[in-house]
Amino acid sequence: MKVIQEVTDWTHYPVSNHIYFTDDSRGKMYAYVKQNTGELFEFKVPLRFDVRGRKFTPTENIWQFIPKSEAKSDIKTWQVQGSKEVYTVTEEEGVLQCNCPGFKFRGKCRHLEMIK
Repeated sequence: MKVIQEVTDWTHYPVSNHIYFTDDSRGKMYAYVKQNTGELFEFKVPLRFDVRGRKFTPTENIWQFIPKSEAKSDIKTWQVQGSKEVYTVTEEEGVLQCNCPGFKFRGKCRHLEMIK
């Protein structure tokens, strides 16, 4: 991830220069910091980012921002063969869940027992 500050001269247009959080190729933007307020805005989904005709300088990530897609997750997953299809069992923060119909209705299933 790169943190870049825009330094484009917009004297003929009323445009503010912001700080952008982009991927390494600068093709996608995860978030930006508004120039006047210093407030960080994160996007739910990365946006396409066009750098043509604009100037940028690298800057430090003093906001300690990490995109959700790059954040490390402690989610463990297993594929378990059921009687009709393969189900996915996940464990996040010690809580087991399954995507089978039995777990959805009862909150427990034999697939969880197989993992335990």
